[in-house]
Amino acid sequence: MSKVFIQGVINNIRAKSTPYTPIIEAITNAIDAIDKSGRNDGEIHIRIIRNPQFISTDDDNVANVTSVEISDNGIGFNKENRDSFDTIYSQLKRSIGGKGFGRFFYLRHFNDVHIESTFIEDNKYKHRSFDFGKQYDVIVNDKVSNLPRSSETGTILRLLNIKGVKLDKDPEIISHRILEQILSYFSDPEYVCPRIIFEDDALDIPIILNEQIGTQDDSLIQLKKSDIFIVNGIELRYKMFKILKPRNQKSKIILTARNQAVTEKSLDVYIPDFCSDFTEDVLVDGEKESRNYIIRFYVQGEYLEDNVTAERDSFNFGEKHDLVYPASVEDIEKAIAEIAKKEFEGVVSLRSKSKREKFEKYAQSNIWYKPYIDDIDFEAIKANPTQDDIELILHKAKYERDLEIKKNISQLTSRNRNYIEAQSNAKKLIREVKDASYSDLAQYIAFRKSILELFKKTLEWNDLGEYDTEKAVHDIIFPTKSDSNDTIYDGHNLWIIDEGLNLTQYLSSDKNIFNENKDRPDIAAFHYNVAYRDGSEASNPVSIFEFKRPGRNDFVDASSKEDPIQQIIRYVNSIRNGDYKTPKGSRIHISPTTPFYGYIVADVDNKVEKWLIEEKNLKSMPDNKGWFLIQDNINLRIEFVTWEKLLNDAVVRHRIFFEKLGLEG
Repeated sequence: MSKVFIQGVINNIRAKSTPYTPIIEAITNAIDAIDKSGRNDGEIHIRIIRNPQFISTDDDNVANVTSVEISDNGIGFNKENRDSFDTIYSQLKRSIGGKGFGRFFYLRHFNDVHIESTFIEDNKYKHRSFDFGKQYDVIVNDKVSNLPRSSETGTILRLLNIKGVKLDKDPEIISHRILEQILSYFSDPEYVCPRIIFEDDALDIPIILNEQIGTQDDSLIQLKKSDIFIVNGIELRYKMFKILKPRNQKSKIILTARNQAVTEKSLDVYIPDFCSDFTEDVLVDGEKESRNYIIRFYVQGEYLEDNVTAERDSFNFGEKHDLVYPASVEDIEKAIAEIAKKEFEGVVSLRSKSKREKFEKYAQSNIWYKPYIDDIDFEAIKANPTQDDIELILHKAKYERDLEIKKNISQLTSRNRNYIEAQSNAKKLIREVKDASYSDLAQYIAFRKSILELFKKTLEWNDLGEYDTEKAVHDIIFPTKSDSNDTIYDGHNLWIIDEGLNLTQYLSSDKNIFNENKDRPDIAAFHYNVAYRDGSEASNPVSIFEFKRPGRNDFVDASSKEDPIQQIIRYVNSIRNGDYKTPKGSRIHISPTTPFYGYIVADVDNKVEKWLIEEKNLKSMPDNKGWFLIQDNINLRIEFVTWEKLLNDAVVRHRIFFEKLGLEG
């Protein structure tokens, strides 16, 4: 034949392959040679050759595989087979799906390939040996000699000196993976596969691959079902195998050609519940034993044989459906996935139920998601979802439901609506709106409960036996050094003090934004109108807050410059006198009747309580945890409350919500 640069051919192989690929190719050729010989006592020996320095059955110390030898008692390398080997894209095995290219995988993964064969030619037994060339000739060092006496035909193929990626070390894993790749030969009830023996010095006894397959429960690989199915008018056949001892492998769909795997796809791509092993209980010596297994679907058919590429790593038809070919890889895999789903309906149902229970448990703590549990397709969710997975899926379900509600409301209120149809849909829509509203309220109330728990922690001693700083508790209520221009509604928790404080026109927290001096309140709140009155009447109250760190009482000392009552009075007078301006620089309009509210939050001991009553003339509230003072001349009411009261009052206001939503405790 014309010369071809062999290494160039090998370098241009686009197929995804592993060191197992040339081994499977060699086994396939050996099976063909035995079939062609017509004998019914065919045998193939796979011999693993390891680094001779040491051999150990301990997987941590077992030597690497360096070479593999495959021998058979088939027809041998007669002239026809020799010439076919020497021809790229040989047509010799076209009738059985051969592409005349697979042997180039030998040199893709091994440095050297040597072949010895005994065959019959002109009624004489002959011996041939040659090497796989690496330059311009496929066959080099070809030697043929006559044998003096009758001998058994057959071939020994040696794949020598493995390159790069190594084979697995464990001989059982090697044999198992080889067997999985040639399962199609064992799936046809009308075909008897030659006896295949796996030999390795790391094994005490050889492994007979044929004996690993059967229909009994004790078989390592079990053929469970074989049937015909139709995809877009194309007739195909599948073989379903149950594989024990899967060793971290997954259930898969494998499309084959010439009884070799071409493409494979994990079943969990289509059915997430196939992500992990299945488990079954069996009786072993009268005792129950649990064992894991996976499922493999092998797909065969003329459509696959006719359209496999030369490298046998893909098909001429694409992954997705197109107008050229009637069926794509995805079409076939989806059909198998539906078959798998029906075959394992009970297991899939149990796993979906388990996932639903996880979602329901999550929703018990995140109750705003309860209305959306029934919207989830649990079969489409991967096995063993994490907390983050559950949160993301439920959040998406809520978003999609809310979006659908808005769309339905828009259609319901459209001028072009059908009145009768709108009336029939209104009841369902109202129920959906209620569910959505319940969810939003539940989420907000749960958020408030978390804030109150955090607030409670800041009022307790820390690990050093000290109270947190004033800033720590301040920031929970409203971030320091900020105002309502850079703090959104959800960014503060003024509701802890008073729900009415959420309705404000402007807020400033420990920020010198109103005037040029450094004197500023902890929080100043300018309220929206909460009731409509005659335009000439003052209706915008102003609230001012002062916080003192828990445990602190030095502000009552005569030398202290932080008397909170005097601070609030000073702020009120400054605002009334026009010393403060709006963020845009305009004057804040304060009338003589504008009401002012001052709030002081601090801890109270005997020293502070005496100061409040005897020196500041504050009146005690009924619970003796709060005191008040009214300054009529400037329309100011001051309340002095403890941190404990502030927290307890907030909890009491929310208790009914916590109970109704199952958040108590």
